[in-house]
Amino acid sequence: MMMSDLPHDLVEEILSRLPLISLKAMRSTCKTWNVLSKHRSFANKHIGNVTASGERDLIMIKDCKVYSIGVNLHGIQNNNNIIDLSIKNKGIIHLENLDLIFKEIFNVFHCNGLLLLYGSITDDSIRLVVCNPYWGKREWVKRINNFASFDKLAFGYDKSCGCHKILRVFDSYPNRLEIYNLSSNSRMVSSFPLKWDIAFMQDGVSLKGNTYWYAKDRRSEDCYLICFDFTRERFGPRLPLPQPFIDEFLGSLYVVREEKLAVLVKRWRGGKSEIDIWVTNKIEPDEVSWSKFLKVDNTPRFFLTEGYLIYDEEKVVVFFNKEETEGLKSTVHIAYIV
Repeated sequence: MMMSDLPHDLVEEILSRLPLISLKAMRSTCKTWNVLSKHRSFANKHIGNVTASGERDLIMIKDCKVYSIGVNLHGIQNNNNIIDLSIKNKGIIHLENLDLIFKEIFNVFHCNGLLLLYGSITDDSIRLVVCNPYWGKREWVKRINNFASFDKLAFGYDKSCGCHKILRVFDSYPNRLEIYNLSSNSRMVSSFPLKWDIAFMQDGVSLKGNTYWYAKDRRSEDCYLICFDFTRERFGPRLPLPQPFIDEFLGSLYVVREEKLAVLVKRWRGGKSEIDIWVTNKIEPDEVSWSKFLKVDNTPRFFLTEGYLIYDEEKVVVFFNKEETEGLKSTVHIAYIV
């Protein structure tokens, strides 16, 4: 029996189990499959199968190529009590020869299924491109240019009109904001007096269509969260962190299952460090509440955590770190499961 002889529902079920990187080849193989893959029911099944597999699908940028990476918490434990996390490179997400255009990709932002890539192209100019990994498509953002080194970018979603928007906070005084609407290809620039700063090396995270950052008061240097609401096109009030932080190291913000926000805090005590992770009970542009998710004592002094994954249902955190080997001749990447 051939695939074409199978019932529609069974074909949909089989194809929905393909990995993301295989969807483009599947669509080009058969017109019927191409039409099938555009149905909402297919997309829902595909997402459901990925979720049920227990894997976390991550995006990795290397050599201006976009890769799909799978991380499975339930790995295999060997005789040395080391767990293989089953971290595997699933392959390149084909985005219309993006690697031939970009010389370097500086950053990637994600919101509601789309990626915003920011980098330099072959003529050394700085450009933005919006990509849809699911369809393997890309579109250049033509009306945002002339970037300065300290400008901040954010990628969000307007719930009132169902469109994605890009925010740029200019490194200028008084501060200026630029909002670009992807659907209408329109932009708006306005002045906005800010009494706080976003750290130079810090990137915001997108949650429920809005973007959150750590911010620091220009006078008191108090730290808190700030949110840009893409539906209202404005910044919300200052949102308190779980507790006042002065000399502590604030790790990257992390989004948990597209529902919650997590904050990592690190303190040094007598050559060892302590790590606390807090997770939001409620998070909105103008309201937040927190609960402590995890505390880890006696981590190595230089354990700075390159990143982390939270499995909140299993109460497990995977920390990623880089460590120099003996003689500083090479670097190894290590994942710690707590």
